[in-house]
Amino acid sequence: MVLGAALLVGAAGCRNARQTTATALPMRSAPELLDSIESRNPAWQTLGLRMEASARARDNEGSFTMNIRMAKDSVIWMSISPALGVEAARVLLTPDSVHMLSKLPGSRFAFLGGYDVLSEAMEAPVSFNLVQDLLLGQPLMLQDDDIFFSKVDGDRYVLLSKYDRNVRKLVGADDKTFVPGDSLAIVAKEKKAERLLEKAERKAEKKDDAADRLLVKRYWLDGFTFDPVKDVIDDLLQFRTVTVIRQEFEDTEELGRLPRNIRMTVTGSAGDFDAVFETKRRRVGRAYDFPFIIPEGFERRSTL
Repeated sequence: MVLGAALLVGAAGCRNARQTTATALPMRSAPELLDSIESRNPAWQTLGLRMEASARARDNEGSFTMNIRMAKDSVIWMSISPALGVEAARVLLTPDSVHMLSKLPGSRFAFLGGYDVLSEAMEAPVSFNLVQDLLLGQPLMLQDDDIFFSKVDGDRYVLLSKYDRNVRKLVGADDKTFVPGDSLAIVAKEKKAERLLEKAERKAEKKDDAADRLLVKRYWLDGFTFDPVKDVIDDLLQFRTVTVIRQEFEDTEELGRLPRNIRMTVTGSAGDFDAVFETKRRRVGRAYDFPFIIPEGFERRSTL
């Protein structure tokens, strides 16, 4: 009884604190919040990371260590090892290509291809900028031409992307009435939805940015530190939702405030993807090489 009463009092206290915090947050405009994100973009040229990670996709899951070397906007190199410490895979990413070397016994091959193949294999969106931003703890898929409005959500600010006409037709709601934590779903009648999605898919095949307008983006920022604590991106064309949660932010001398723990989940009709990353070490400004040599006898693949 005493424990139960203590829990009730504690819960009420937390609730009151959240309410006080929510009312205490001054309203800030979307441009102000976007400026706060931009101001956190650290200045660096090379970066080394050591991360412990676990991932699950389809029927595969595992834990591993990632040693990462990065040259800003040009190269991401990864050496991936399981618990025993022997390198199992090596990855080299550039803005327009993916090189992967699998060293697993019975599955030794080299893959050279594009991000479309990697995205399909992982059942999650993948691009060079997305991987770089994910590793740096930056909001994902944030574009210069995105248009947002802002809201207060408890002790956090939220940036919500404005709907274009096709999104309003598909979800049957206006962006102004949308609650930050709501889930999106297509409610348009079947034939109408099919026409809108087919049109967007044709745009995507032509690399037309109009297809990007079927992305509904939400970004949560801590109300006091402006840490980017959560992203939710709903892709209405691919029927999937990308969620990123960042925790345990810490001050770093060279890079500012960065999260120690990052979790990325992708849910959708094609399957689920879930990955957790914990940063163990960061080194800025070192001179790195990015070795990627395909040993003799390795099968070369263009698919995964």
